[in-house]
Order: sequence, then C-alpha cells, then structure tokens
Amino acid sequence: MNKQKSLKFLVIDDEEGIVDYTQKIYKKRGYAVFGAVDGLKGVEIFEKERPEITLIDVHMPLSPIDGVETLKRIKKIDNNAICIMVTRITERDKVDASKQLGAFAYLLKPLDIEDIDRVINEAREKHKL
Repeated sequence: MNKQKSLKFLVIDDEEGIVDYTQKIYKKRGYAVFGAVDGLKGVEIFEKERPEITLIDVHMPLSPIDGVETLKRIKKIDNNAICIMVTRITERDKVDASKQLGAFAYLLKPLDIEDIDRVINEAREKHKL
C-alpha cells in the first residue's frame, strides 16, 4: 500500500464490469472507491461523497445522460473537480467539449491501469492531493 493520503475515487461507466474491476483494483490500494453505472447516479454520488478523482466514460448509451453531460453537472457542483474522461471512441466534438468543461485528462479504452495511475499521480502532484 502506498503511504500517500487515501483518496476518494468515483468511477462512472455504463459497463458494470469496468466499474467493478476498477473498484476492486483501487480498493486494494486503499482508496475509498465509489461506482455508478449511469451518469445521473454518478452525479448523485459525487454530490454526496465529493471524491478527489472522478473517472467518467464519455459514451454511455445505457445511461440517461452521457459523459459530457455528467461532467457538466459535476462541474456545476464543484468547478475544481478533477475528472478523467475515458472512451473507446475518438469523437473530436466530445473530446473538445470535455476539455472546454475542464476535464483534467482524456484516456482511451481499453483502460490500462498504468495509464489511470499516471493521470492520478499527475492530478495528485498538480492539485497537492
């Protein structure tokens, strides 16, 4: 276990397997991890738990709202929220919209835990977490 302060980490993805897998990995590392399989539930959890890092899938066809709308609602709650956007698709308009809304980073699926770790470490460093 690393000696850094434990973080609250929220994973929002309409693929339950991705949420479960990511939660298991980061819980083992000492993070307080929350998961949601749709954007509305993710926003609810964000508002209640105020995680330091939120991982949001951009393309969520099974969710009432997509990742960009989820990001927009989270940023209304906390404009300084650190959100990492992930997707299998490379839709330029969604990437641009996420960046304009203040997404911290953008990762492509399939997710690689080393990539997530790298971005979390960058966020910890930049935001003194």
